[in-house]
Amino acid sequence: MATKPAGAPLESAEFASAPPVPAATGGPPCQDPDPRALLARLRVLEEKARGIREMEAHLRELSQELDLLTRVSDAARVFHAAADLRELLEAGVAECVKSLEAEKGSLLLHERQTGELVVAGAYGACSGAIRGQRLPVGQGVAGHVALRREPLRVEDITRDGRFAPRQSARYATGSFLCVPVQAEGSLLGVLSVTDRGDGRPFSEQHLRVAVSLADELAIALRRVEQVDAWRRVQQELISKLAHELRNPLDGALRFINLTLADHSPEDCRQRYLLASRQGLERLSGIVDSLVGLSQGGRGSDAPAQVNDLMRQALALLEGKAHERGVRVELDLADGMPAVPGGTGLFQVFTNLVSNALDAMAIGGGTLSVTSRQVDGAVVVRVADTGCGMPPQVLERLFTPFFTTKPPGKGMGLGLAVCREVVDRLRGRIEVVSKPGRGTVFTVAVPCGTIHSGAARL
Repeated sequence: MATKPAGAPLESAEFASAPPVPAATGGPPCQDPDPRALLARLRVLEEKARGIREMEAHLRELSQELDLLTRVSDAARVFHAAADLRELLEAGVAECVKSLEAEKGSLLLHERQTGELVVAGAYGACSGAIRGQRLPVGQGVAGHVALRREPLRVEDITRDGRFAPRQSARYATGSFLCVPVQAEGSLLGVLSVTDRGDGRPFSEQHLRVAVSLADELAIALRRVEQVDAWRRVQQELISKLAHELRNPLDGALRFINLTLADHSPEDCRQRYLLASRQGLERLSGIVDSLVGLSQGGRGSDAPAQVNDLMRQALALLEGKAHERGVRVELDLADGMPAVPGGTGLFQVFTNLVSNALDAMAIGGGTLSVTSRQVDGAVVVRVADTGCGMPPQVLERLFTPFFTTKPPGKGMGLGLAVCREVVDRLRGRIEVVSKPGRGTVFTVAVPCGTIHSGAARL
């Protein structure tokens, strides 16, 4: 038989006649799987898959609850930072609307005298038009909620028979939330939120968020009511006290001024009269500071140019600066915009300049005043080369009645009033000081609209 060369393919007959390859040995024989075992394994896998699905669902619920708590917590911080009712209404309603992913919202307060609901705060389109509107309890959606004292979620008002068809035209999406705001069983108002941003109906989770927000609003409303009541008592007391003190002070000052006119500068009595006048003027200044503090630094809200206000303050204290031998350096930027609260800011600048002069020893020192416009705000800096202040003094600097001046030189009200004025203008006042190296006060006030409430920045 002829031998084929190596690598040549085998003919089919040769391949067929080739001896069979022996089967592998040593392993278990191949068997068909047991159907019952397969079913058992499938059941185990199904149980594991079901457990994973349940765990995923539980994690989603936890994530939703965490999101709910975060929204309520963030909103609560805004509520409780409000210094008065107006700020709470403005910031509170806006925060509720954003937390509920909506477009519009309002807070109706329950007026005890009339028993009506009054739109006190609103956010979104046409918010200005609805402020001040009145609604009897039991009428409309908010009146319905106020009467029943129960939260309400409507998916589609056009299909809800509880409300008149004309009411549906007020809503863009037909879905809304309305919850009572109550504390200790007393109805304070109703929170209403409408028109979800994505057009979908509000969910039960949204309703839970709204109820929690209403609870936090109730706490904040009670707090600002108590603060406002305390302020009214304080203002009334201080106003009466100021009236009783100003009359004799003004009379004594007039008498001293008339007496001074009758004496020559060389008369020894002139010195005592001048000292008496300074003391009475200091008492008059204390009374004015008390009144300013009780009113939260309120003055005229008319816009004013900060450079003009600063020049007026410096002109008022020019004699004091000259007496102490202080050099004044001005660097006021041109074209500064007007800002609201001119009267209050003049009081702030006067206080800061006066304090800076007091901090510098007689016979030398430099007072530097600059103004700039930075990021939509006017920024004024008052710097001195005086004695400076240690950290323990800086911590209490804006506390009413805290002072480092010797007895008879100050009551510690000036900087407290400054903080109140700047806070009311939604601005900030900061201080940097080092013992022996001087002090720098920075006042920044937004160029926007005035707000009556305080906001610490």
